[in-house]
Amino acid sequence: MKLRIAAFGLTLLAFTGPALAAGGAGAEQSAGPTSALTMAMKIYAGGITIGKVDMDAKFIGDRYHVVSNLETSGVVNAFWQSQIQATSSGRLDAHSLQPSLYDSFYTGHKANHQEVSLTFEDGSPTRLYADPPYSTRGFDVKPEEMRSTFDPLSAVLYISSGIGAVANNPCSVRAPVYDGRRRYNITLTKVRQENVSLDNGLYKGPAYVCAIEYKQIAGFKPRVLGDVNFPAITAWVATFPSSVTGRTYAVPLKVWADSQYGRIAVVVTSFKIDGVQPRAPGG
Repeated sequence: MKLRIAAFGLTLLAFTGPALAAGGAGAEQSAGPTSALTMAMKIYAGGITIGKVDMDAKFIGDRYHVVSNLETSGVVNAFWQSQIQATSSGRLDAHSLQPSLYDSFYTGHKANHQEVSLTFEDGSPTRLYADPPYSTRGFDVKPEEMRSTFDPLSAVLYISSGIGAVANNPCSVRAPVYDGRRRYNITLTKVRQENVSLDNGLYKGPAYVCAIEYKQIAGFKPRVLGDVNFPAITAWVATFPSSVTGRTYAVPLKVWADSQYGRIAVVVTSFKIDGVQPRAPGG
């Protein structure tokens, strides 16, 4: 049961914040058009707040740098108190991101901690550093499965930046992810468009309803790989233009799923694009 809850929570956070990870170096110096996306979100289980997550991303020319923090709160701290910080840096291509360095630091209950660093090099398998070291023997991710992947935080930015999506459809995107242990895909598919309203009053207007599929590829125990009862995940996504011509951000307003453990949801509480809180069309 704990494995299923953890896996499901990480799937939601793969769209809105870091998986198990954090820390690191700044982006390389670059020049050119600058754009930024900042978001803060709360995490709920059964209507009760159990944590918060934020993300601060910046594009400068052909480089990007993103920082995220996650912290649990409330009753969940009795059995899974966690603070997770993560940074990722890399290069912006025409329709994708190429991560170069991902650093992460996780502090858990009773001072448990895990530091993870991933180094990405074009055409080479991802290099992993972990402190304390952990073994992946028996659940290995093959070198060829690591190629052309995102770290968890770059995957979030890839989806929310709209860079890889088809025009006028932010749900048309798939992010292949390697987090240092596991290899999985996050795929968004458009369900429909409708007007939505957040209970916190932050947004009311048009949005895309996206179905999110979490597909396990490698690095999982056989009984986890064989689990086909993963809950359906849905997201409200609204699009907003950047000050950089041709770029449109896809902001996840709400991501949720109904499971046997109740509804788990991640809801945006604030967001800015290029330092400005955008309004809904006609708002």
